[in-house]
Amino acid sequence: MSTMKIMMKRVLFLSMMLLSLLVLALLQSCEDDDDIILITRYYAYEDAEEAVAVSLSYATYGMVANMNRASNEIQGNTDCDVPFEDASTFYDETITGYISYEYAYHENYVWTCGPETTVDYTLTATQYLDAVRYDYDHEIALDFQISGLEDESPNEVYEGTYNRTGEWESGYNEETYAFDFDSEISEALVSKESNKIYSGTATFSLVQSYSYSNITYTYKGTVEFINEDEARVEFESGEVFYVNLNNISIADTED
Repeated sequence: MSTMKIMMKRVLFLSMMLLSLLVLALLQSCEDDDDIILITRYYAYEDAEEAVAVSLSYATYGMVANMNRASNEIQGNTDCDVPFEDASTFYDETITGYISYEYAYHENYVWTCGPETTVDYTLTATQYLDAVRYDYDHEIALDFQISGLEDESPNEVYEGTYNRTGEWESGYNEETYAFDFDSEISEALVSKESNKIYSGTATFSLVQSYSYSNITYTYKGTVEFINEDEARVEFESGEVFYVNLNNISIADTED
């Protein structure tokens, strides 16, 4: 066989190999594209609203639910300078099995009686929920400094921090994201009659991470508690929405 024929065969073989590799690369690229979930800023903003609502609401053991719990709990042990500690786990499941829920907490608090009576209250918790609409697995950590405990005061005053982290998965489109909600609470007023917050503010930062799309969004904003049932949220970018604290529903206007 002549040298020229051998070279031509080699060129043809290499050309076929190159073509095969290109086809495989193209097919792999298409397969990878199928796995990528495109998260636009618009959809991420909707998720951010949802993450804030979950972090605040009663229905999800959010910030206001923990204030309500603290307000009730600290009345059970009012001895000065005596540390109190408690831990428990709640579990529930609907008869149909469509919703299962678990909440485990560990709380500590102590009354300080001096010129001004105050309570230092801390809590850590884990929360898991599996439902048709969504499921999540979250960790909670908070530190409240509570004043206004004198008998003549109609309200308790809360200052402190609240953090909630974890994953959230939509039951409709199986979209999953992780978030970290970190907040500082200022002069939140909790009624001693209802044990619910009705006034006050909190500043927050929210970091959302979409692992499948390798995208992270960061938000900062302010929460204003309008009454016992509703909060106004404003992002630094100017977007405003309202959260129903009882059922985590979100609206563009105040109720």
